[in-house]
Amino acid sequence: FFSFSHLPYIPYIFPNQRKTFFTMLSSCSSFTMSRSARIPRAASRAASLPSAGRPLRQRLNVANRDTSSLTSISFDVTSEISPELAAIPPHSQAVDVGLLPNKPSLSRQNFDPKSEEALCSQVSVEFTNSYFYTALAAYFARDSVGLMGFAKKYRAESEEERKHALEVLDYVNMRGGTVQLSALMAPPSDLAENDQLGDALAGAEFALALERLTNEKLLALHKVAEECGDPNLTDFVEGMLEEQAEALYEAGTFVTRVRRAGLGLGVTAIDQELLNEG
Repeated sequence: FFSFSHLPYIPYIFPNQRKTFFTMLSSCSSFTMSRSARIPRAASRAASLPSAGRPLRQRLNVANRDTSSLTSISFDVTSEISPELAAIPPHSQAVDVGLLPNKPSLSRQNFDPKSEEALCSQVSVEFTNSYFYTALAAYFARDSVGLMGFAKKYRAESEEERKHALEVLDYVNMRGGTVQLSALMAPPSDLAENDQLGDALAGAEFALALERLTNEKLLALHKVAEECGDPNLTDFVEGMLEEQAEALYEAGTFVTRVRRAGLGLGVTAIDQELLNEG
């Protein structure tokens, strides 16, 4: 468990039993050692250690280590934020913000005016879509048409498009922009009337064309976001494009179903199916 080379350090390992220990060892004929050799002083023991006399920095092997990275500052907050703090108007807390003629945004950052304008145009597109879907719903709900399932479907589409418009509107406000609403085009009252196709198929074909046009508008908005170097807007538009792809698929599938149904009882069957959904 130990060798004779360990003897000088035994008093420090077993400080309470060192007298008994050395009494036992001194009784052995092969072990002769003076008390001064058995119990060296702390100073002589420290001097005999390999690292004795060396500075603590050298004993830790950090004498030649580059420690500049441990103390350097890679993100100096105070110096980088000082221009923002200097731009705060004096006595801003004592001024009623509601009375200011021009209320600057405090959250706007990396939001190009071109992106803001394109988003406002998209708000108009979504509201216009909702307006036209409302016209389709009103047409099919007439007592002279009586396709209440189609009316229910297009009213739901109108509400969905209005929801999209409000989402874009809220996004403009979140980015610190100003929403500019424009006048909407009034849809004709006989939007789905068509003697050759029939009103059910004409309405479905118009809805598909409307969804394709909306997809083109979103692609143009995505291009503006890329040109302005706005990754936040790019991500937002890509989410809308994914949803628009699903809407395109549903609109195309619905057109195929109405085409296969033909006129007469086939349209009535689809209308009843739409009425029972949800």
